[in-house]
Amino acid sequence: MKSSSDRFIRAVHDQWESHGGAAMSARRISLAADAPVSSIYHHFGSLEQLFAASQEFALERALSWRDDRLAQLAGLSPSVDALPGLFAEMADEWTNAQRSLAFAWRECQLLTDSSPLLQPLAARWHGLWDGFWQEAGQRLGLGEGTQIVRRVFENESFLHMIRWRRLVDRASLDEMARTLGAWLTRGPAPATPWRDFARGEALRAMPRLPQRDETAARIVIAAREIIGDCGVASLTHRAVAERAGLTLGTVSHKFPTKVALLEAGFEGLYAANLERLQGSSDNPPNDHSPEAVRDTMIGMVDMIGRVRIRGSDELYVAVARDPSLSQFGLQLRYLRGRSSAGTLRALAGGKRAVTQAEAALFSSFATSQIRQFSGAKSADAATVIGGEIDILIAMLTP
Repeated sequence: MKSSSDRFIRAVHDQWESHGGAAMSARRISLAADAPVSSIYHHFGSLEQLFAASQEFALERALSWRDDRLAQLAGLSPSVDALPGLFAEMADEWTNAQRSLAFAWRECQLLTDSSPLLQPLAARWHGLWDGFWQEAGQRLGLGEGTQIVRRVFENESFLHMIRWRRLVDRASLDEMARTLGAWLTRGPAPATPWRDFARGEALRAMPRLPQRDETAARIVIAAREIIGDCGVASLTHRAVAERAGLTLGTVSHKFPTKVALLEAGFEGLYAANLERLQGSSDNPPNDHSPEAVRDTMIGMVDMIGRVRIRGSDELYVAVARDPSLSQFGLQLRYLRGRSSAGTLRALAGGKRAVTQAEAALFSSFATSQIRQFSGAKSADAATVIGGEIDILIAMLTP
């Protein structure tokens, strides 16, 4: 029979996927664990300590799964051509068979801003995947390309949590993995009929956002900003009223429930993301030289900052979790990269065409850098960012 502390840890673990840390209360957890609320504080001292214990539990399971996958590579002859199959299978199994662990990882990333206790655990999650790709990269002979693979996997595995049509999603993931493999072998970009189909459907089925009056629009913007600044847990009618410069009664009248307010915040995040996703692909930086673009990207990582990336991540996790938000998922997953095509073309010296799939891969690469380094005003961070971009430039240059 499990102890009550174990039941609490497992209850939280099970709810990373269904609710997330922002929606977990002591009462909800106690009901799931079938134990009194007072036992949480007896065993752990605080909800934050319980969350940390649940993250430890998830990390142990994830490490065991990772090590088993590495063991299955034993005896494989080094070959970069083996990468696409491994990349796609790891992302697919992680986000489907190990879905609860995938949510635990992403929730840990989201909670670190508000919970210093979880920051070392977030670093351990990073180390788990860094260790996997370092060893896999050695076995496959990826060389310096290992870091590009690691970077792209971090974001592509996040996006694969968003479900549309299972067959199309899996086939599109395979195509993205083959495109990444073409980068490493400096071969031609492969055809991507599945992803092209999904992208066409995403453009055709664009959700119609509600037409808001001026007051409601102010509330939507305020809710979006609060989610980006402080996370979903800080989204309240009072906080939105203060941010928007409105009365509490006005906000409650326009969006009577917490669910309605949350949907307004995600509507605002989706609109902001969509505006970025629909950016022109024909707007490269003013200076087209790879070196100038490289320097611009290093500056952008800090400029974009934690607010925008956190808001986007909150939206992506919510869409992956909540079927009622699934209408946003198709666009978020398959319209990526349009605004990145010009930058990628410039990094390649303007000497090659850039496919939509390549632009989407580059978007994943840059997003992962922003997620890790935004706000890190240090020479070391700039050196790492620049070094990764240099490796990518070498891959793309004929």
